[in-house]
Amino acid sequence: MFLQDAPQVVETTIVAIRSEQTVPRSSTSVTVLDAEDLVRTNERTLPRMIAQAAGVGVFLQETNTGGGAPILRGTLGERVLIVVDGVRLNDGTTRQGPNQSLNTIDPAIVERVEVVRGPASVLYGSDAIGGAILITTKRRAPGSANLAGDEHGLQVGLDQSFQTASMGWRGALHASGADAQHGWLANATFENWDELRSGDGEVDNTGYASDAQFGSWVRQFDARRRLTVIARRKVDHDVPRTDRMNVGFGQAFPSSAEFIFTKQDASAAVVEWSDDGAGMLSDRMQLRVYARRYAEDRRLRSQNTTTGVPSGTRSFESEDTLGLGLGADWKKALGEDHLLSWGLDFEAEDIDSDRVNQSITTGVETPGVPPFAPDSSYTTAGLYAQDEWRAFDALDVVMGARWSWVSFDFDEFTSGPAGGANVDGEFDDLSASLQVGREVAPGLRLSAMVAQGFRAPHMDDLAKRSTTYGGTTLPNPDVESEESLSGELTADWTKDRWTSAASIWHTHIGDAIGARRIDDGGTPTVGGDDTYLRDNVGSLTMYGIELRVERRLEGAWSDFAVALGAAWTEGKQYDPTVDPATGEAAYGVPGRRIPPLFGELALRYDPSAPQGLVHWGEVSLKAADEQDQLNPEDKLDPRIDPNGTDGWATVGFDLGGPLGAQSRSRWSFGLHNILDESYRTHGSGVDAPGMNAIFGLEWNF
Repeated sequence: MFLQDAPQVVETTIVAIRSEQTVPRSSTSVTVLDAEDLVRTNERTLPRMIAQAAGVGVFLQETNTGGGAPILRGTLGERVLIVVDGVRLNDGTTRQGPNQSLNTIDPAIVERVEVVRGPASVLYGSDAIGGAILITTKRRAPGSANLAGDEHGLQVGLDQSFQTASMGWRGALHASGADAQHGWLANATFENWDELRSGDGEVDNTGYASDAQFGSWVRQFDARRRLTVIARRKVDHDVPRTDRMNVGFGQAFPSSAEFIFTKQDASAAVVEWSDDGAGMLSDRMQLRVYARRYAEDRRLRSQNTTTGVPSGTRSFESEDTLGLGLGADWKKALGEDHLLSWGLDFEAEDIDSDRVNQSITTGVETPGVPPFAPDSSYTTAGLYAQDEWRAFDALDVVMGARWSWVSFDFDEFTSGPAGGANVDGEFDDLSASLQVGREVAPGLRLSAMVAQGFRAPHMDDLAKRSTTYGGTTLPNPDVESEESLSGELTADWTKDRWTSAASIWHTHIGDAIGARRIDDGGTPTVGGDDTYLRDNVGSLTMYGIELRVERRLEGAWSDFAVALGAAWTEGKQYDPTVDPATGEAAYGVPGRRIPPLFGELALRYDPSAPQGLVHWGEVSLKAADEQDQLNPEDKLDPRIDPNGTDGWATVGFDLGGPLGAQSRSRWSFGLHNILDESYRTHGSGVDAPGMNAIFGLEWNF
């Protein structure tokens, strides 16, 4: 980020066609954040930055400090799609529950984040049932000036951040340059976080380290055509799974003596061609080809939760997913009434996995059954079209449709690493959406949306054997796709010093994919020895309200504003199948991990013409109600108190500005959880940080 009153490096060259917002969408449905918004949060990870900056409507679940799963309108994991530079971060190995994906993106390289609440399946395909997180990385535009105003000059900077709650730090070294036809940017980031300190003291098994590299290059051929090349990699080292290695609710001892993600390695390379010139078929087009890879290594050793005796075997598991794909988008104005967008996607994935078992006493290693079935492959494709129709006076209409296709292939599990008979299958879906918006009075706009969503089973559902807190979960190649239908009514109102937005939404998910208990292991109501099967577990209905209000204190151009936001979600699961352990069906029970009522009240200082050493600041109160509406599986989850998660409230402030009147460098300071509150966000496997002082410096040369 750069000073408002200094010449700026122009980093983002274009906005992706699919990210250009249609008129009917409300600010409660879509939030757009820039790099400045993220940095001002003073948070440690990208998931925490997004949850803080996007405000209500984004609830964050953290199984450990090296992850962070955003919950959008009651959905998380495989039902929330993450896209980086037009490339899906979700892949065939994405877990059904909370996953690590978002934290594999280095915050230092992010230029723009778009948070879409509600279905986005028409534009982005499978997984976007609850919403999407769309990320654009940084780049230097050809012909852009550096901070000194030199069009061809080199820009070098060093960003540093230190946090007391983890006694850890992040450092990022970046450089960029440009001439009339070329622009380049490079970044290297290093992180090291010690054990987290919560309001109750130090939390074991929470420290880890990371390193990341990034580069982008833009070649401008003329006023309308450009080629962009982007490469990124981030590696997290020795990330403990906190909820498995620390005692949870209902446990005398933790379920694992060792559960370490020894490596989480995410990388991608994207080549994008853009043409903004008018043509017969399009006014604008973007074409991209890419390769992406995610490799994960784990060191595991189970432990008896009653006696505390660890297993005599240590296991080493690995997964390596390679995806190759392409995508294309076109946009064309058809007369004065229609703006048509259309495009296609294709990706082929290969998944390799391995398991080695090691005797603790002898050190002898033997091959084991891999997590994923041998020779696993996963292929996705789709075609979409969306029309913005403006044929009616004062009424904006957007209609869209998408055909999605997914196929899978693997060899059956055997007792060893070799595979058995081949298994394959495919899924397809036709999704559609309709948005309507109208200004009904000066400053008051009403909009409505109805949309379908779609989630094809991942290889995590189809071809993976996993050990969970409840026992063993078996794959099921016969599981069916999830399909959803959502509706939303929103109102946006702006007048003088007031800006407000409210939405009411409802989502129904049919054939919801979950884990069905098929054997209670001989100990009913006690997890750890049960057998589950991936299956369609009935339907899930969720609904809620989101509200945002902001008021400038002394006029439309006041330096100070007060902002209020709140989100309320309810969810019910309807599964008529009887659980063998309880003899009851989960019919009409609360949905899993439904967020409690939560909200924020903030006083913000954000002057249009900042002066002095403080250019921005915020004091905020964040709070969540208790959540005692628990699914039966929530009550067996050691991350969740079976009596419900207590409510909490925290107070914090953040501020920052330049290091001097003419300085190109900046400082920031934050003090979060000032009262050192001890609490845990609902569904998380680790307590929240206690009182945390954050110091940040940005040196720009």
